[in-house]
Order: sequence, then structure tokens, then C-alpha cells
Amino acid sequence: MDDQLPFASPLTRLTDPVFTLIDRCVGERAPWANVGPGRSVLLSWIVTRSLMLWIFWYYEGPVINDLNYYFTNLHAASVLGPGYAVPEYPLPVAAVLALPYVLSFGNQLAYQLIFIAMMLMIDAAFTRILFVHQGRRNTAPVTLWLAAGLLIGPLLVTRFDLIPGVLVALSVLWLSNAASRSGAALAIGTGIKLWPILVLPAAAAPRASRVRVIVSSLVTAAILIGTTLAVGGWARFISPLRYQSDRGLQIEAPISLPLMFAWAFHPGTWTVFFSDVSKSVEIGGPGENVLLALAGILTLLALLTIALYSLRAWRLQYVVTPFTVALISFTSVGLIIMSNKVFSPQYLLWLVPTGVVAVALASPPSTGEASPQSRDLGLQRAMTLLLLIALLTQIIYPRAYDWISQLNPQNELGVVMLAIRDLALAYVIYYVGRRAWRCTSRVHQSP
Repeated sequence: MDDQLPFASPLTRLTDPVFTLIDRCVGERAPWANVGPGRSVLLSWIVTRSLMLWIFWYYEGPVINDLNYYFTNLHAASVLGPGYAVPEYPLPVAAVLALPYVLSFGNQLAYQLIFIAMMLMIDAAFTRILFVHQGRRNTAPVTLWLAAGLLIGPLLVTRFDLIPGVLVALSVLWLSNAASRSGAALAIGTGIKLWPILVLPAAAAPRASRVRVIVSSLVTAAILIGTTLAVGGWARFISPLRYQSDRGLQIEAPISLPLMFAWAFHPGTWTVFFSDVSKSVEIGGPGENVLLALAGILTLLALLTIALYSLRAWRLQYVVTPFTVALISFTSVGLIIMSNKVFSPQYLLWLVPTGVVAVALASPPSTGEASPQSRDLGLQRAMTLLLLIALLTQIIYPRAYDWISQLNPQNELGVVMLAIRDLALAYVIYYVGRRAWRCTSRVHQSP
């Protein structure tokens, strides 16, 4: 492991009490902790997911909109052909979305319930894998993931982004003892949402598992690509890329903050509107083209930085660890999110599972959790802050979304909330990125 870096003191005074509260609610010090680790984790999972569904039912009904869109799109594709299903995403995701559609026999309510149940099963399976990895104890990473279900909120079960997020996290967790499975997981994740391909170069860095990771990912990718071309043809294969290139400045993207502040404090010159092309809320007006060009440049710089991290990891091929890969993976995805012209609330599902796995790999089960010295407190604090960012994001969408999408007296407050969220997320990515850089430095390598 690398030498731990200090976490920002002001943020530490925030994250430490928050983690203590989380631990007392659903962790090792939960009210039901005396029933045994396994039952305690199960009870914590039931409580947090029940509260999340309660919030969904009473307060966050609009998050169901994407499920309605999936259903409507699949219903049309059942007539037009499978190649027309969700053209903005890679075709393999249509199979994922179609499973509850088939089981629902075309009933929209049944589709919603089956989809949510499917996401809950994936969530539960990931919780159990973490629990087993941690020696069947409710350690910090397990506790963080239990809390994540409530703090991320209903988006956890109403978006399929949980699937690639968990697949990437598991690919890192499996790297040392199931490398072939690790490579296949990355390829399937890429087939669902494209971005997991960013993790492949770092995942292939460890020399001992490199061949298995690359071969299994290539074989799995060949099957998915061949199926896509056979079912939908070349046009369907490249449709997700075309869709991304046609998008404008989404209002939650960090790059859009200057225009959002201008819109909130000086309304009239800039326009916030729903785009039929991107199916999201965008902002337009003076400076839009400049920021779009800047987003392209920043994305290119992010890709070059990701390549540099991977090259540093490959240079240390014989000693690079899954922990280092987890840090690089988190940083890589984070850099793309921060530099992109689009930001959706569910993007946090791309980061949280890998961040939790990084905490798990930083504190091997054999070290125990008896004292703070046995934990990676810096990373634990970073992931606690990430969960607070998720909570703020849940408040922004859907509860306060009108504050940033429509003209009203709360516009200034809504944009300030966006800025706080973006700055906090930037710090988390910066902190993890520094850790990843030190991990790929020969000076800081442990024997």
C-alpha cells in the first residue's frame, strides 16, 4: 500500500462524525449488531433499502421516468425490431432492459416492479461479496455500501448504471484470484455503458494476470460486438457514439457552471431547456460553444492523463496491486465525469462501488478493524465525503430540480448547491488521484 496522504482538515471534521453516525446506524455499532455479523448486515441492508423505497414512494416519484422511457422504448422495439431499442446505449443493454419486459408480459407496472427487484438483487449480491471478502465482518467498506443505498437514493434501483458500476468494482476485486472473470466483467460493463473500457488498461497492468484479463475481455467483447452487428448492423453499433457527439451542455455538468451562474443571477440572456436530442435539460446562450470546445479539450486531457496512469502502472507490472488498480480506475472514471459536457445524477453509481472496493482492498481482512491504525482513514474519509455528495445530489434531483431547470426565486441557491457538489467531487477525485500517483511511483512502492 502507498503511504497514506492526509485528508483536508476541514473536511475531516465533517466526514469523521458522519462516518461515526453511519457506523452507529448500520455498521459494527448498529443497534442490532449483537445478533452476529451476518444477520446484522442483513438487517442493515433491509432497513436502508426499505427506507430508500419509502423515500421513493412518498417523495421521489419522478425518478420513475426513466423506467417509463425504457418500457415505452422496448414496447416500440418489439414491433420495429430489437435493433431499435434504446439507440443511445450499446445494444447489449437492451437485453438487460428486456428481461423485466419479457417477465412483465407487457404490463408497465409489472415492468417497474421487476426492474426494481432486479436491481435490488444485484445490490444484495454485491453487499454479500463485500461481506465475504472482509472475512464475514461488517467492516468500513461494507458499512459504506450499506449507507450508499440510502444516500444515493432511489436512483440505485431505477437506473441500470448500478450494473456497470458493480461490474467494474468486481473486476478489480477479482483481479488477483479470478483474472479471467475480471476481464469478462469489464467487457460486459463496456457493452452496457461504454465507460468501463477506461479501466481496462489499468486492470491489465499486473503482470501475473495480464494475459487472462486481456484474453477474456477480448473474447467477451468479440461476442458482444458480433451480436450487435448481427442484430442491429453498423448503424446500431455506432449510434451511442453519435448520440454523445450530438449532445449540448447539460445543466449539471461542471463545465456548465459559469453559464448556470449567469442564468441564475441574470436571467433572460441564457436559456435552460429540455433537449429532444439528448433527452436531458441543457443550457444555451453566449459562451455555449466556447464551453463545448473546452469540454472537448478537457476530455482529451483526461484521456491522456488516464493513459499516463496506466503507463506508470505497467512500468511497475510485477508489484502493482489490485488496490492500485482500484485507485487508478476511480480516478480515470472521475476525470471523465468532471471534464464531460454531461453530468447525470446516476453517474455517482459509476464511482461509489469502485471507491468502496478500494477501501476494502486498503484494509485486508487479516488486519482486522480493532483500531484506526488498521484502516485507511484517508480513503475512508474520501468515500464518506462521496456519500455526502450523493446525498446532496439526491436533494438536487429530483427534490430541488426546479431550482436549476426553471426560473424561480430559488435559482441562485440551486446553482450554489451544484457548485458545492462539483467542488467536493473534484476534491475527492483529486485526493484519490494523488494516492494513485504515489502508488505508481517506484519511491513509494512497498516490497
